[in-house]
Amino acid sequence: MRTQSHRPLLHVGSTGHRVQKVEERLKSQGYLKGAADDRFDANTGRAVVDYKRDHGWEGKPKGVAGERMAHSLKDPGATTPTTTSGGCGTIAQTSQPGGSGDKGKTPSKLKGATYNVERDRNPKDVQKWLGKFAKSNDLDFVQLQEINGYHKALEKIPGYHLVTFPGAKDHGETGILVKDSLLEKQAMSIQGEGGGWTTVRNGHAPPRAATAVQLAGWLKVVSAHQPPSVDWKNGQPVGPPNRVSTYKSLSEKLLAFAKRQLEKNPDQALLIGGDWNEPASTKGKWSPGWIAQQAGMTTHGGVETHGHGKIDYELSAGCRVSNVKAGPTGGSDHNIVTFTVSRPKGKG
Repeated sequence: MRTQSHRPLLHVGSTGHRVQKVEERLKSQGYLKGAADDRFDANTGRAVVDYKRDHGWEGKPKGVAGERMAHSLKDPGATTPTTTSGGCGTIAQTSQPGGSGDKGKTPSKLKGATYNVERDRNPKDVQKWLGKFAKSNDLDFVQLQEINGYHKALEKIPGYHLVTFPGAKDHGETGILVKDSLLEKQAMSIQGEGGGWTTVRNGHAPPRAATAVQLAGWLKVVSAHQPPSVDWKNGQPVGPPNRVSTYKSLSEKLLAFAKRQLEKNPDQALLIGGDWNEPASTKGKWSPGWIAQQAGMTTHGGVETHGHGKIDYELSAGCRVSNVKAGPTGGSDHNIVTFTVSRPKGKG
């Protein structure tokens, strides 16, 4: 009996029908610039690396395409790592609406929040308070930061599931808590570089990664967390060099992601939010306001969330963000910020 062997990897120098298909799908999703001409060149290799970085490949992605890549290109949500029960790896699985009730619902209005949980707290206290707050406020999703010590606890919140990437360089420092009844797919990690930095406790903080997921079929939600101690002077970021390079890298990755998302999916809305460690009013390259300006997004940063700091907020495009309020801290050094996201009439 003849067994079917795996097809060889496509790489720089490969040609033919398989290359053509990969290039066409990369181009349709906004990764490949130029023609899809059945020749795998350096431009194709760069597009493959960019795609892998956005879709949860671990480590340093290579510019080669195999069966996993081909399968992912056919259905970007099918092989994307979502959440795991602790550990250092990720589980590759298809994202599905979970729980009971109105599965896969597509409401035109969603209630959201962003919350920096803060490190070194009791995980059970975090689970209890956040679960109660989410339920009492009927939240559909919560963008979370500083959660890599709380994954197991957050996964136990009734009626919700956690989307995060423990296999990212920051071990799942960001995530999104999603109501079980809400249709969710295409989870991905947006990995920043920059080398990380030395913390005030002489520890090492790795490069940050943002978490993204599509909700209700029309809203792409991203949870981001930028490093502290970076300021802007004369339009340029200043501060400890490693922190500045880490901030710049994630800003560039978020901008590239936003541009691709808005170009590729003009009928969908985009929401990027979290702890920026810098107010929305800051002007200068690589600031959150710069991302919004370059991508054609709107900032919503008017509430005090960290003492008197206005650093936890949203950037939006293709949707209306209203009812922005700073809530309690729940034991964190940040207030939880709640808001409503509405889909414009006539969309979808």
